[in-house]
Amino acid sequence: MKKVNIRKRHIVFALQLLVVATGATAQIRVGSPSGTVDGSASLDVRSGPYSSGSPYRGLLAPTVTTSQRDQIQNPSTGLIIFNSSTNQIEVNTGTSSSPVWTAGGASTAGGNSWNLNGNAGTTNGNFLGTTSNVPFYFRVNNQNSGRIDQLLNNVALGYLAYSSSATGTGNTAIGTLALANTTSGSYNTAMGLQALQNNTTGTGNTGLGTVALLANTTGQNNTASGYKALFTNTSGQGNTALGSVALQDNTTGNNNTGLGTVALQSNTTGANNTAAGAGALQKNTTGYENTAIGSNSQAANTSGYSNIAVGTDALSSNTIGNDNTAFGGSALLSSTTGNGNMASGNLALRLNTTGNSNTAVGTIGLQNNTTGNLNSSLGFNAGSSVGNLNNSTAIGANAITNASNQIVLGDNSITSLRCNVQTISSLSDKRIKEDVQKNVPGLTFITKLTPVTYHVNKFKEAKLIGYSSNLVKEDRTLHSGFLAQDVEKAAKEVGYNFEGVRQEEGGRYYTLGYTLFVIPLVQAVKELNTEIETLKAKVQANETAYALLADQVKQMQQTLGVSKVDVSTKMGKK
Repeated sequence: MKKVNIRKRHIVFALQLLVVATGATAQIRVGSPSGTVDGSASLDVRSGPYSSGSPYRGLLAPTVTTSQRDQIQNPSTGLIIFNSSTNQIEVNTGTSSSPVWTAGGASTAGGNSWNLNGNAGTTNGNFLGTTSNVPFYFRVNNQNSGRIDQLLNNVALGYLAYSSSATGTGNTAIGTLALANTTSGSYNTAMGLQALQNNTTGTGNTGLGTVALLANTTGQNNTASGYKALFTNTSGQGNTALGSVALQDNTTGNNNTGLGTVALQSNTTGANNTAAGAGALQKNTTGYENTAIGSNSQAANTSGYSNIAVGTDALSSNTIGNDNTAFGGSALLSSTTGNGNMASGNLALRLNTTGNSNTAVGTIGLQNNTTGNLNSSLGFNAGSSVGNLNNSTAIGANAITNASNQIVLGDNSITSLRCNVQTISSLSDKRIKEDVQKNVPGLTFITKLTPVTYHVNKFKEAKLIGYSSNLVKEDRTLHSGFLAQDVEKAAKEVGYNFEGVRQEEGGRYYTLGYTLFVIPLVQAVKELNTEIETLKAKVQANETAYALLADQVKQMQQTLGVSKVDVSTKMGKK
């Protein structure tokens, strides 16, 4: 029975072929018995149905593996097979001698199809895109993932990057969700995952890096480059952040510049700050008009304002101090709340914490000052011996003050002072002096002093005063002067509170103010002058008495008729 049925089908098929075949240009129809052959087809294969209720059918091409396909000898151009190795229809688009098996029948030399496995032989005439004046879109998972809009000059590439409904112009978004929520914002550039994602109407912003300027909504003219740079900024304007987490917490602060990892990281509303260096102004929140250049410079500043720090760790501990200036590595390193300090030089004022209005110029200048105020130093290692002096001034390398309201010029190596003027003036107006008394001793004090000559042992001096002897050199200069203890003793003996001799640092050592000796010397000269005037008066009285006596002698000579005698000569001879 099976053989009979097969023969019947073959006979029917042959009759159908004969029915539709016509003339020299025969056309063949296979499938449903009714209908005409398509005019453009040599072979018209129909899917059915052949009878009521019968299924539709397709055309089954010869099935071969890749290996079997390659064994076909001289395959004709256009030969069709189904490759079971790749599960796709393949067509020989090459020649019989050089076959090229193309999936789906796309031509390698042109046509309107693109092969998903790559295309060969493309030219400038082959492209993906539009031929009309409309934007070109890409999609992934049926979601907008690319847009080239020549009408509004916008470019987007990335999953859900730049909303298709946005009306802004001149925007560029590259990266997943970059500029995803922009509505009318224009001239923004976002490159990186979620860069400028929440921007709506902000204009002129640039976000380069993952989640850079993520929260920005209406802020304008901001530039962020780096992971989380300007991450929280919403409406702040004119900010620049270059570096990972730079200006991360800024929300509404304006005109800030953060260059370096975590630079100005915590700034929220502070304005007009500049930070260049990793960690510079990292904790600043509301402080304004600060400048920090160098790694960790002003790192702890929170609300301090108008501070300038240039150098690694410069002003790194400052929190709320204002108007400080630090130039040099670790300058004003420990200052926290001090105001109005100026340090220029590595480690200058490095231990200052709350001291105010101090000025140190020179490496490790005023390095011991902690809470002292109004101190000044100029020169290498110039400063104070302790940390709480006030209004002291040290000028010259290694010049060290040891008391408040003191000025020190140079270290113990200085042998002379030179100036174009010969005196130093101080305020001495009568109108400001009270309790004036004329009780300065003169000769009684001066005559007790003993001038001496001596040599200074510089090593003993360094040990006594308390500075390093490493810089000390032996000095055999012969000096003239007094011994301070002897001067003190002489003053006590005459009851004179002589300010020219002083015990420094609680009696640790003595100093002498030689110019103050002028005052008792003046009094001594006055006392001597009084004695001289007394003696002169006595001499004058004697001379007057002598003249009177000589006149009386002359009269007696005349009365007695004695010849003139030179009384003075004879008296002198006697």
